[in-house]
Amino acid sequence: MTQAGKKPHGNKKYYHVLIDINRGELFDKYIREQLKLKPTSWIRDIVYKFLQDNIDKEEYNKALKKDEDNWNQAIQNRLQGRALSKILNTIRKKQNKNERL
Repeated sequence: MTQAGKKPHGNKKYYHVLIDINRGELFDKYIREQLKLKPTSWIRDIVYKFLQDNIDKEEYNKALKKDEDNWNQAIQNRLQGRALSKILNTIRKKQNKNERL
């Protein structure tokens, strides 16, 4: 799904938006200082709110459910990866200890 030369972003759709420097600095300052949010988080929330208000409710809920399932699967994969890494590290330590003896 990614274009050649583009870095994948996992289960996320990537948009690159350029904003003129002076208005961009005003935006960044306002969001960070007044709302205490990261600008990208604020933009994401606005996009989700727009979709919720303008897309068919059933269609939106299907997409939301798929996104939640993707997130839960990513968490499971991360936990399994950590558990496997821990097991492998334990095995390596035992092998290194035995090699020294």
